[in-house]
Amino acid sequence: MKRADRWRRLAAVGAALLAAAAYLLFARPPRTDEAARERIRRFSPAPQDVNVLILTLDTTRADRLRCYGYDEVATPNLDRLASEGVLFERATATVPLTLPSHSSIFTGKVPPHHGVHDNGGFFLSESETTLAERFQKAGYATGAFVAAWVLDSKWGIGQGFDHYGDKFDLSKFKVVSLGTVQKRGDEVMGDALRWLEEAKARKFFAWIHLYDPHTPYDPPEPYRSRYSGKLYVGEIAWTDELVGRLTSWLEAQRLLERTVVVVTGDHGESLGEHGESTHAFFIYDSTTRVPLIVRTPWGLRGRAAAQVSSVDIFPTVLDLAGLPAQPDIDGRSLIRMLTDPAADLGHVAYSESYYPRFHHGWQHLQGLRDGRHHFIEAPTPELYDVANDAAESQNIYRSYARTGEGLRARLRELAGAGGVAAPDPRELDPDTLQRLAALGYVGGAVEMDPNEVLADPKDKIGLYAAMHKARDLGAQDKLEEAVAAMRAVLAQDPKIVDAYLAIGNWLSRLRKVDEAEAAFKQALALKPDHDLAMTNLARLYRGLGQNEKAIAGYTAALKLDPKTPQTWYQLATLYLDLGRIAEAEQTLRQALVENPKMGAALNSLGAIAWARGQRAEAEKLTQQALQLEPDVRTGRFNLARIHEARGDLDGAERLYREELETYADNGKARFNLAQLLRERGDRDGYLRELIATVEKAPEFGAAYFFLAREELRNGGLDGAEDIAKKGLERDPGSELAPLGHFVLADIYSRRGDRTKAEAEAAKGRRLEALLRSHPRPVV
Repeated sequence: MKRADRWRRLAAVGAALLAAAAYLLFARPPRTDEAARERIRRFSPAPQDVNVLILTLDTTRADRLRCYGYDEVATPNLDRLASEGVLFERATATVPLTLPSHSSIFTGKVPPHHGVHDNGGFFLSESETTLAERFQKAGYATGAFVAAWVLDSKWGIGQGFDHYGDKFDLSKFKVVSLGTVQKRGDEVMGDALRWLEEAKARKFFAWIHLYDPHTPYDPPEPYRSRYSGKLYVGEIAWTDELVGRLTSWLEAQRLLERTVVVVTGDHGESLGEHGESTHAFFIYDSTTRVPLIVRTPWGLRGRAAAQVSSVDIFPTVLDLAGLPAQPDIDGRSLIRMLTDPAADLGHVAYSESYYPRFHHGWQHLQGLRDGRHHFIEAPTPELYDVANDAAESQNIYRSYARTGEGLRARLRELAGAGGVAAPDPRELDPDTLQRLAALGYVGGAVEMDPNEVLADPKDKIGLYAAMHKARDLGAQDKLEEAVAAMRAVLAQDPKIVDAYLAIGNWLSRLRKVDEAEAAFKQALALKPDHDLAMTNLARLYRGLGQNEKAIAGYTAALKLDPKTPQTWYQLATLYLDLGRIAEAEQTLRQALVENPKMGAALNSLGAIAWARGQRAEAEKLTQQALQLEPDVRTGRFNLARIHEARGDLDGAERLYREELETYADNGKARFNLAQLLRERGDRDGYLRELIATVEKAPEFGAAYFFLAREELRNGGLDGAEDIAKKGLERDPGSELAPLGHFVLADIYSRRGDRTKAEAEAAKGRRLEALLRSHPRPVV
């Protein structure tokens, strides 16, 4: 054999050996996490060169996606990500509530370790290290875009994000609460894509949260018609379209092949299973089993059947980006399962719900799920063979107590000693409690031993369902029926804090203020640290003119939760109404510390500047407010006053009318427009706007007094008297209230009733003197 041939044959053998070695290296499943990391390091692009995008789908059950086997929905974009990535069939969320679940995703810890157990009232501590902080420190651009107020940055979840898209226009919502304030997914996705367009030149870490599958189910067309009768599924189909917008943009920018995309749910939706219509109450799979799909640029594909948890996302993403591991977390990396979906790492998944305890006074729930069984710690313990009983319909704890006790031991090891005691509630200092008690805020608080075993939520599900029916009536504005239904609930269990709060809110809307006050007080008697009950009662007192009580309530609520800009703002506007301008200004600035993008606070500061004669500063602050919140209430009204002072009556009229297009009940704007029209000689327009002010802003007294004067000029004594009296009844403290008394004095004088005329004139003069001695800036 010639030497050249021999070398060719040796080269061929060598190449074959190298190919075989490569095959063994990449085809044989890695046996350790480090071996899986080493395999990832050899891929192109390198892990340290990829972007990471986490997409969380609120209230999304895994078993309502086509890629998870549900045939009655079209989810082509999620299906595509699943087919091009690894789909985890058994992923479990830590809590069936948005804030604590996301806190687990972004810290890699279960709630007993990161401390967030409920929506509202809990804050993710700055001492926690979030996934965003890890990427920020590694030099990535970090951006988040959230669709629900419950994920506002005030709760601490925004740590590590250069940009956090959590601006919500509260003026759009009739009822402002953690559950109602949200953005539709197309708005969120639009904001995210605009940021990504700017960030694409750098490596980025992005989080996009879509809330649409949450109640109320209201998908846009064509999904509303296409899924008539299945609107929850329609919301998921609509959400899938939004996912498609994102992946299409990534493809068009050639970013998909260097971006790790993680799709998961924060929790599911019970849809009537186990008697629960939505989520939060139980921790069965219907509310805790969520989708988890990881698509990498490296073609890692398959379906993983082993048990995993949402806390595993944190360490997994670090591995995929080539970043060092995070110490002292509960999550375990899924890197081996991504390279070998058949691997079973023996993971377990913890879940809990303290919602029954915090909101109803019933026992909280904790659970642990492995690949075969689901154990739930409850007054009556539960164990389910989920491999053969997916609906969790047969509690087998008594028959398999040893299995159940083994999982209970692992649960307590993971959750902490005993795993029973509830988290410590927030407390007010004794002096504040004493002052509140003097003002009627709290009675004897019901002390609850945190280790006491309370009523089993399973035994209370009928009552819980009755509460939901009452809330549905309230949402339909059937307020009397809602109050009656919720009182029927309290007849069976008189210690449900949330029931009193709901009744108080409905009675407030019905203007049954005494009954509403009693309901809010009962809520505070049961839970003295209930900041929402405090602020609602403060708002009630404010409406009654009991301002010191209102100030005490707002102040106490802010001691419990100083990071709520809306409460700071409500307190500030009360100070404004009372003419306590310095306190109002200080409080508004504190609102801006908590939310620098709060246009309403800037607008009110502009009004204060106007009252001080600082016209340029007023205009600057008002313009800034309108840039942040284009429809901020009184924004255009404030600008109109500035234009009017300049003599630009056309501009002022236009701005007053623009204000009224959005806020028809702005009495000041309509009254000012009426006066402007009178000055311009448009008497018909002037009278028309005065009448409209009385109709659309019935609590604004000034319009009554001017209308009464016009009626008097026309000789209508009876009509003028009636109008003036209504104005004084509605707004006795108005700066123009003396005019009401003087109109009445004139009426009685014309009738020859000198005694009444002199009495009303005296009232007018006294009120004039009082207003001169205690002038209030017009803000």
